[in-house]
Amino acid sequence: MDVLTQSLMDSFDALLESVWFELTFLVVVALFAGFLFARFGQPKVIGYILIGVVIGPSLLGIIGPGEDPVDGVTNGVSPLPETIMMLAELGALVLLFMVGLECDLRKIYTRMSVSIAIGGVIVPWVGGFGVAYLAGYTIEAVFIGATLVATSVAVTASVMSEMGLVGKHISNAIVGAAVVDDILGMVVLSIAKGMGTGGGIDALGLALLIIGAVVFVVGGAWIGTRFLVRLVFDVQIRGYKRKLPLSGFTLALAIAFLYAFVSELIGISAIVGAFVAGTIFAGSALRDGIRKGTQYLEALFVPLFFVSLGVVVDLGAMWNTIILGVSLTAVAIVTKVVGCGLPAWLSGMSKWDSLAVGVGMAPRLEVALIIAYYGLSTQLIGADLYSVVVFMGLVTAIISAPVMKRVLVRGGHALEGI
Repeated sequence: MDVLTQSLMDSFDALLESVWFELTFLVVVALFAGFLFARFGQPKVIGYILIGVVIGPSLLGIIGPGEDPVDGVTNGVSPLPETIMMLAELGALVLLFMVGLECDLRKIYTRMSVSIAIGGVIVPWVGGFGVAYLAGYTIEAVFIGATLVATSVAVTASVMSEMGLVGKHISNAIVGAAVVDDILGMVVLSIAKGMGTGGGIDALGLALLIIGAVVFVVGGAWIGTRFLVRLVFDVQIRGYKRKLPLSGFTLALAIAFLYAFVSELIGISAIVGAFVAGTIFAGSALRDGIRKGTQYLEALFVPLFFVSLGVVVDLGAMWNTIILGVSLTAVAIVTKVVGCGLPAWLSGMSKWDSLAVGVGMAPRLEVALIIAYYGLSTQLIGADLYSVVVFMGLVTAIISAPVMKRVLVRGGHALEGI
């Protein structure tokens, strides 16, 4: 019996070496998790992340730890094949593109959103630095504080989409602040790089990053609404005449990828570019058709993205720093609730909506991992601190989604997903 079991396990491991079988496996388990969590009225995004943890190196180990050595250290950064990781990243782009389709830029980039974002940067950075410093870290504390800055807009946007709140006032405030947050997160990373390497802060580089980000968001939106929307519309009309009905959708998606590329080129997250690309089609006559086509991509690639976030977690690697992990997670949540919720309340939002903004800004995953991995790859932090950041990101995402949903319902937003 033991021989038979071992043989079956070896055969399964051999199958998992095939990218196509692994992709099949991940899609099926994501579908199962979505059904399970929807059955109990919980956000599906949490089910996707948790199933990733279960099948990853933390529990069952079906998807093994990654071989991404930094001075011989296997740290679990890339437990999935590069092809699947690219498809997962595509899921994040698709999700933010869809959110952008529902958003009016004029209602998103407001004084309220900027004030929420600034509060959500300063307070968490100071709080994260303080926790790490009290734990005995010095230079590393700068990086730990930086990982608490940027909100995981993908997690928040997913919950908003489930509840049918995308395009509403509270969603505009959260998504707008989260996108600004991501941009400021890259600024904070630049500061942390200079302080961590001892090279000082590159003021010129920071200025260019900020200017480039502002020019990209404003200029990209203007060029898109003025020229690219018209181009897509013309291509769609010509496509219909030549029996190519998806021509406009295809070009719109290509523009989203181009914006993501330019966004990364500037030095900010690719998902910001995808979001801006979505906003330029928000007022287009083709919006509904583009959204319908994108929904099919969302059904496949977005769950894959969230499952991959769970798979990278290796809880065993952070066992010796569990107290720091729990402390950092608590500070990460409290500082976002205070740093973002208070400006929202002072800007005229109700008590419950302000709390929802704070909780909605609490998840940290994508940008936090980018910052932490830079510190790991340059030996400014060790594998233990990297695992602490991954743990913090996962737990903030898991806790924030259902809490935000409850707060929104308490505030009177009992909508589609409830």
